[in-house]
Amino acid sequence: MSPDDIVAWYGRVAGTNLVAHPRFTHNWLMMGYELMAKKTQINADKRYLPSGNEGYALFMDQIVKGQAHPNRSVITSIFTPNEIFHSMGVLPLTAEAVAAFVSGAQAEHWTINAAEGMGIPETYCSYHKTLLGLSLSGVADPPRMLAATSVACDANNLTFKTLADKWRIPFYYVEVPFEVSRDSIEYVADELRGIRDMAEDAFHAKLYEQKLKESCALSKQTQETLLKALRHRAGHNLHNEMTVDQMEMLNFHLLLGTKGALHLAQTMDRDFAQAEPYHGLNLVWVHVQPFFLSVLGEQINFSQRAQIIASDMMYDCLPPTGAEAKLPGAHENGWLFDPGKPYEFMAERVVRNCFNGSSERRADTVVRLAKATHADGVVVFTHWGCRQTEGASGIIQARAEEAGFPTLILAGDGCDRANCMAGQMKTRFDAFLEQLEAKRVNH
Repeated sequence: MSPDDIVAWYGRVAGTNLVAHPRFTHNWLMMGYELMAKKTQINADKRYLPSGNEGYALFMDQIVKGQAHPNRSVITSIFTPNEIFHSMGVLPLTAEAVAAFVSGAQAEHWTINAAEGMGIPETYCSYHKTLLGLSLSGVADPPRMLAATSVACDANNLTFKTLADKWRIPFYYVEVPFEVSRDSIEYVADELRGIRDMAEDAFHAKLYEQKLKESCALSKQTQETLLKALRHRAGHNLHNEMTVDQMEMLNFHLLLGTKGALHLAQTMDRDFAQAEPYHGLNLVWVHVQPFFLSVLGEQINFSQRAQIIASDMMYDCLPPTGAEAKLPGAHENGWLFDPGKPYEFMAERVVRNCFNGSSERRADTVVRLAKATHADGVVVFTHWGCRQTEGASGIIQARAEEAGFPTLILAGDGCDRANCMAGQMKTRFDAFLEQLEAKRVNH
C-alpha cells in the first residue's frame, strides 16, 4: 500500500464508525494524530527549510494537545485574539485547524455528511460542517468554553451557538464594528474584557494583566518579525507547499502571543533571507489553500515553476496607511495602542483586520502584498460556503489587475476534496501560469 492508500484506509475506518461508534472514532483519530505529531518531531522533512519543519511540528503539537485536554481548551474563531487564553495556560483551537486535521486524514466526507444529516445546510462552510459533524455526532469532546468574533465569517455565530447549546458551555461573541476608529477599538476592547471574565469563570483561574501585557508584547514582536520576513520572501525559494503554508498561517493565529510563534517568525525571517534565488513565478494567494489537491500541488509544491509567496490569511493586518494611519492620537507608525494597554492593543488588530469591513480594505491588502513581494500574479480562491470571499473576489481582481497583477478567481473547497472540480481547476490554473510566463517573456 502507498502512503496515500494507508491514509485513505485510516480515514475510511474513522468515517464508517463516526455515527455508530463515536468514542472509537475519537480514539482512532487521536491515535493517528499523536503518531503524526511524534513523526514530525523526530523525522524532519528535508524538502522544507528549517522553518517549515518547525511550523509543521508546532501546529501538530498544539492541535493534538488541545484535543487531548478538552478541560484546558477553548474553541475560537480564527481571528479571535488568543493572548487572553495563552496568559491563562489555556489551549485554543479553531474550526479551521480541527477541520484541516480531519481533511488530512481523508475523513471529511463522513463528518460533512453527518452534519448535513443533522440539518446543517449543504451550502454552509465545509470547515464549520466538519467541526459540527465531529461535535454533534459525539466524536469531539467539549472544551470549557467557546469564543468567536464577527470577523470574517457569518458562520461563526451559528456554529458556535449550536455547539454551545449542544455542549451546554459558555459562549462569548465579539461583534466588531466596520469603522476603523478609536471608539470602535475601545468598544471591542470592552468585549474582550468580557471574554476575560467568562474565561476566569469557565477555567476557575485568574488572568493577571501583567502576563497578558507580556503575551501582547510577544504578539507585537512576532508581527514585526513577520513583516521583515515578508521583505525577504521576494526573490527567494521558500521551499514550501500548501500543507505547511496553511499550518504556518494557522500557527500565527492560534499561537500569536507565545514564544513558539515568535521563534517560528524569527526562523522564517532567517531562512528566507538566506534562501537561494527563485526564478519561477511568485503568487499571492487569497484565502485558504486546498492542500490536498494534487492537480494544483504538482505546480506549486516544491516547484521550480511557481510558488505561493504570501497570503492574506497570514498577513491579514498590515501596518496602517493613508487616513487610517492618521487617527487622532496615533503613533508615528499609525497604530493607536501598544501592549501596555493589552485589551485595546488586541482590539485594534481585530478592527483593522483586512477581513473586517469593506472588501476594498482586503483588496488593498492583496495589492500591498503583491507589490512587497514583486509577485507575478494573484490567485483568489473562493472557498465553498464563504460568501465574503466570493463577494469580494471581483473587487480584489479589479484592484489587483489595475495595479498590474493578473488575477485568477478559482472556485473550490479548502476542506472537502469531493467538492473540487479537479480537472477544470487544473485546466484554468495551468492556463493562468502560462499567461504569467508569457507576460514575463514579453517584458
